[in-house]
Amino acid sequence: MKNNVFIIFQLVFFSLMFGMSAGNTQELDGEATTRFEPVAGDVRRPDFTLTDMEGVSRTMDEWDGKILLVDFWASWCIPCRHEMPTFNALREKYADQGFEVLGIAADDFEKVEEFLEEVQVDFPIIYGEMFDVMDLSAEYGNSFGGLPFSTFVDRAGNMRYVQKPGEVSFEEAEEVLLRLLN
Repeated sequence: MKNNVFIIFQLVFFSLMFGMSAGNTQELDGEATTRFEPVAGDVRRPDFTLTDMEGVSRTMDEWDGKILLVDFWASWCIPCRHEMPTFNALREKYADQGFEVLGIAADDFEKVEEFLEEVQVDFPIIYGEMFDVMDLSAEYGNSFGGLPFSTFVDRAGNMRYVQKPGEVSFEEAEEVLLRLLN
């Protein structure tokens, strides 16, 4: 009898394990990575209106239907500067699959303009007053209150992953992006 109970336990255990790994990819998609934490549930991304470098007011809903990496940064932030080529490369590789990067600078126009003269950025940049942008980053999940900070938003406009403190590498961002593209 003990052997039968043990065998049944093993069958149930391995069935559950196999089922989780083979059939429940939604669960697996929500796992943390080295640099990103999953967002629990369907959390709609906050709306906003900020100005782009041409002086045009832009709203978040312009990017609805795309997988979006929202990158909060500032001109004085050295890790932010280091991430720009990473995000350029990620955008170049996956733009044709409906992916976009949106940079949100916590700076005034002149500082952003100077930064963009020094650092190549191939994605849309909008900016706002530092405290307003930092408040917005908190609404997007920036619990540590620092920069750089990024969050991934899915095609339905829900926040899916938020950045842990530290600089993001191409591989770390790509790992999350591939989960959202599939």
